[in-house]
Amino acid sequence: MRSLVLLPIIALASSHAVAAPDEAFHDFAALTGEWTCRGIFPASGKTIDSTLRFEFDLNGKALVKHHDDTSPPAMYHALEAWGYDAKNTRYNAAILDNFGGARVFSSDGWKDGRLIWTSAPEVKPAQRFIYAHEANQGLRIDWEVLKGDSYVVGDTLHCTPQHSSHQASSSTR
Repeated sequence: MRSLVLLPIIALASSHAVAAPDEAFHDFAALTGEWTCRGIFPASGKTIDSTLRFEFDLNGKALVKHHDDTSPPAMYHALEAWGYDAKNTRYNAAILDNFGGARVFSSDGWKDGRLIWTSAPEVKPAQRFIYAHEANQGLRIDWEVLKGDSYVVGDTLHCTPQHSSHQASSSTR
């Protein structure tokens, strides 16, 4: 009898396993799902292939990103957690990678079709990630490093969505 009572509760909980975005993450909904990326390291001309996966967590109050390089020898893997700080009206990101790196970034959110993550002051050299919408629901990600007084592109990825969850219009950004 006890299992009959728990069955509807388990079914209800399972139906909410994929969290809907919190209002602060409304403009991030188009990122959810899997992406296939191809890119380049401009300094060397070497190419890079990666997969990305975005999903909401913490009842839609966080966005989690998995980044996995798929082209040797650059086998970078990272887990990112993005959250919204209502008190300071900004987004925060923590990035952990397979090389032992732990970096913190902040952003004002999507502005004019771009999302710019800027590293915290303790990250040396300073870095930023720039996400920009491309044609056909594509996404460009530039990783930049501060050299002297200006940022230099370390790598660029052009990403294509792999699921129909990428239906949101970029005009909402």
